[in-house]
Amino acid sequence: MRNSDTSQRGLWAAIVMVGALAIGFATIGLFWSTGTQVSGALGAGGAAFLGSATLGITLRRFLTD
Repeated sequence: MRNSDTSQRGLWAAIVMVGALAIGFATIGLFWSTGTQVSGALGAGGAAFLGSATLGITLRRFLTD
């Protein structure tokens, strides 16, 4: 699955980032609904966003390069 087209790489990056953002928001909601303070919920959501975005970009690179 070669992927040398710049617009296709940008599209995949956008899809991964939107998915990571959704995971981050879901994590914030989950932590906040359990009674965690706002700073803890935001920290957990940020960590989930960074982790899932990094994993998604790495998987895309592995599958397409």
